[in-house]
Amino acid sequence: MTTETKGRDVRHLMLWALLAVSFVVCYFSFFEWLVYQYERQDSYYSHGYFIPFVTALLVYLKRKDIMRSEFGSDRAGLLVIGAALLIRIFGVLGDVNFISGFSMVLYIIGCSLYLLGRQVTGIIIYRLLYLVFMLPLPGELINIIALPFKSAATSIALWGMDILDVPYVREGFIVHLPTATFVVGTPCNGMRSLISFASLAALMLYMFRTSLWKKVVFLAVIPPLALLLNGVRVFLLLWIAHRFGQDAATPESYLHDGSGMLVFFVGFLVIVLLVRKINEKKKS
Repeated sequence: MTTETKGRDVRHLMLWALLAVSFVVCYFSFFEWLVYQYERQDSYYSHGYFIPFVTALLVYLKRKDIMRSEFGSDRAGLLVIGAALLIRIFGVLGDVNFISGFSMVLYIIGCSLYLLGRQVTGIIIYRLLYLVFMLPLPGELINIIALPFKSAATSIALWGMDILDVPYVREGFIVHLPTATFVVGTPCNGMRSLISFASLAALMLYMFRTSLWKKVVFLAVIPPLALLLNGVRVFLLLWIAHRFGQDAATPESYLHDGSGMLVFFVGFLVIVLLVRKINEKKKS
């Protein structure tokens, strides 16, 4: 190895170190906010911890294509990094953490362009964009979606009570049963299921190849699926409260937590079956 080659390697390592340190310094407070959001009792993003590992796995699965590619350095990456830092500044000044999160993903893409080159970045860019699913959406947007979602889920649950011929009186999100009074609270709005299923569906889309219209239809099924399953969950909790008493359906009960796990498990199975069905149609 010549002195010139050694010098080039040292400069390259120094660039990696400089960009890594800059990343930590610029986004440390944002990561603290992320941990706070993930750890909240009413968090919709407890799955966020897994997204970076899933992204790393997706990149690793493309390792053969990456190794066959031409490595280089694209100066356009510096422009992307600069734009990311500018967006980060606006996010901090406006106290909008979602914008800061978007700038973080953009920063990583810029680093990939500058350190690895355009060809390698072209291979992994869609895997890097999967990091978006670790970013909590703005609370205002969540609230706009959550209210009609919770209302619809409550209506679905009460249809089930009508089928069982259980009398009730509904006052908004308060349901008076003969033996209990049940409040459809914020955790029952279905947003956790919708966000988790959306991230899972995006991962499934990566794992199969089919026409664009089938992918669009597949994604369009996710919101109704989350809504339906959440309505079923609220129905189960209402029935539990009616059958076993109000305490059995409180957020502190095992049945309440178990119903949430059941919804996710059933939703996961439905999504997998939909993917298999799409692939079967493609082969036929």
